[in-house]
Amino acid sequence: MVFDLKTLSDILFSEMVYIFLALISYSTAIIVGTYASRAVYTNVVAALMNIISAIIPTVAAIPFLGKVNIQNQRLGLLAAIAGGVLIALFSLALTKSYSQNKVAIVIPIIFGGSIVLSAILSYFFFKEKITLFQGTGLILMVIGLIIITYARVTGK
Repeated sequence: MVFDLKTLSDILFSEMVYIFLALISYSTAIIVGTYASRAVYTNVVAALMNIISAIIPTVAAIPFLGKVNIQNQRLGLLAAIAGGVLIALFSLALTKSYSQNKVAIVIPIIFGGSIVLSAILSYFFFKEKITLFQGTGLILMVIGLIIITYARVTGK
C-alpha cells in the first residue's frame, strides 16, 4: 500500500490531534491547578477540578447512553468506576503535592513514573510489546527520575 503525502498527513493528523489536544489541555490544567492549590485549600481544588472534569464528559456521553448495551459491558463499567476512584485519589495527592513542591519536581516524578509504570503494566495486562528502542527510553526515564528524586531529597 503506497501513501501519498496528503494521505499520510491525514492519518497522522487524525491519530495525533487528540494526543496533542490532551497534552496542551493537561499541561495548562497543571499550571492552573498548581496556582489554585497554592491559593486555596487543596481538597477544595481537587473537588472542583474533578466535578468540572466529570460534568463535561457526562454531558457529552448522554446522547449515546440509550445505544449502549450495559449487560455486555459490565466488567468494563466496573473498571471505569475503579479508574474513577483512582483518579480521585490521584487528584487529592496531586493537588497536595503542588502546594508543597515545585512543579518542576512534581510533574516529572508523577508523569515520568506513570509512563514507566504504565508501560510495564501494559506489558503484563495487555501483552503489549516493548521494543528495544522503547525499553531504552524507559531505562533513560528511570535514570532521570532517580536524578530528579535525588535532587528533591538533597535540595540540589
